[in-house]
Amino acid sequence: MRLGYSLPSGLIFLSSTIFSVDAISFDVAGRARASNPVFHKRDSIPDSSNGSTSLEDLLDTIYFCNLTLGGAPFEVSIDTGSADLWIVGTVPAAHNTSVHANLTYGQGSVAGFINTAALVFDDFEIADQAYIHADSVIQMIQDVPGTGLIGLGPSKGSAILGLLNSSAGDPPLDRIFEQNTSTPNILTILLSRNEENSTVPEKSNQLVPLLEDQPGQITIGEVIEGYEEVAEQPKLPALVDGSGLNQHWMTLLDSNGIIGPDGNRINTTSSKSNLTEGKSDQLRVVFDSGFSFPQVPAGIADDFYGRVPGAFFNETIAYWQVPCSYELNISFIFASVEYPIHPLDMTAFNGVDETTGEDVCLGWFQPIADNILSDPNFGSFDVILGAAFLRNTYLLINFGDFVDGSNSSVADPFIQLFSTVNRTAAHLDFVNVRLGGKDTTSMQDPLLSVSEAQSSSSNLAAALSDSSENDEPVYKKTWFIVVVSIAGAIILAAIGWSIYSLTRRSRRSNVRSESAFIPPMGSYKPLVMKEDGDSIVGPAVGQYSHRSFRDPYSDEP
Repeated sequence: MRLGYSLPSGLIFLSSTIFSVDAISFDVAGRARASNPVFHKRDSIPDSSNGSTSLEDLLDTIYFCNLTLGGAPFEVSIDTGSADLWIVGTVPAAHNTSVHANLTYGQGSVAGFINTAALVFDDFEIADQAYIHADSVIQMIQDVPGTGLIGLGPSKGSAILGLLNSSAGDPPLDRIFEQNTSTPNILTILLSRNEENSTVPEKSNQLVPLLEDQPGQITIGEVIEGYEEVAEQPKLPALVDGSGLNQHWMTLLDSNGIIGPDGNRINTTSSKSNLTEGKSDQLRVVFDSGFSFPQVPAGIADDFYGRVPGAFFNETIAYWQVPCSYELNISFIFASVEYPIHPLDMTAFNGVDETTGEDVCLGWFQPIADNILSDPNFGSFDVILGAAFLRNTYLLINFGDFVDGSNSSVADPFIQLFSTVNRTAAHLDFVNVRLGGKDTTSMQDPLLSVSEAQSSSSNLAAALSDSSENDEPVYKKTWFIVVVSIAGAIILAAIGWSIYSLTRRSRRSNVRSESAFIPPMGSYKPLVMKEDGDSIVGPAVGQYSHRSFRDPYSDEP
């Protein structure tokens, strides 16, 4: 997902030539990043061009395809959340337009001059495709030579088109559709599901084969053979972004259109106001292959993981941490059609805890930051369904009149989804990969009750409460106030009793009583708490035992 770009002072116009073919199809491969970053807290990074805030993504699986630019081969990642092509590496016979562009993504940024060169997709050629020759790449894939990214989103989000201000700056897919009118304006994407490493590396470091194996593929102008049924699925409207600042492949989820791990629908409410389409209980959903970890409202992520025994929200890295052996099943509902999520796409294996020796898994569905939802520069949406969702569907996008320069006779764009998940095979995959082939899911602990469920917000509140409690002086601590109050009440009662007894004695006869003499009550030493929480008889009120307290006005640790 690209978030913004900067405008230079000059704009130029370019010419282009496109040689047509009816349709193209090419393979897409998915793999993990060459090196995963160390766990760290998700940072907010300001975009210098528009002041927006970026969301960082961890432990990616990136999907690549091959193309040639200027006759040189490149392997580029695919991103339905942005619209521009950029390349790292040498492109022969390229022309520098002298126009500089900056792109900011959900993770990282890219900057460089806009160049043009001949682009080849399989048998399809574009003579002068505009792209960014990246000379500055931050927190992305610059460590792999000869790489880049191709945006497959609506052209309204194209920085290059905005900078060049002509059709010469159109993204590659728009160029294809503009010049090849016999080709349907459709893009289809099938993301591969790769074999996952065994979660018992001490026993085996071999790959475990999946029953739910599927190849990755992209097509332009045609549907993948064997998946023709996608054309029979409901046509989901491609919503125009109400912010007016960005455009994505966005549609509406059904009312309360998520089935949680307990089999019940989750109550959903859109965070957006002044809705022009849909209802308030329908979430605005973006399909974005550039996000490996889908981004959902924190309450939804809590509903997915907060009731799992042993799960907790790790504030340090802003992800739910879940037992790898716990099978979770959820579904999303679009136009009354249910799209189940493979249980291996609910939690991501992330290695072994060196202290406990237990497998560590993270929740694929990550809470989206509130400042992202409230920033119009990101667009008007509630959810970003990234690769962990898209691996479970075959996605068809009809560009319709989203193609640059389209006239009023072109139909509206739409989206179709076809589920690729066989529930039985998916369950066997989970058993094979996470449980070593032995199905123990029927014996897994039941979900916690709603009242016992954890939440990301309560964990944070507890952490803040603990921090506040530890930082404040002792005389402000709740337990100290309670102890002093009780002690004061007892002392006042003792004083009152002493006065009453003395008064009574002064009024007695001088004749000796046959009763024993009882002396007045003396001072009272209140109960205080030791560091280990046991009750002891402590010093008088107003004094502090250095063993139990820290004097709030003392420099002594």
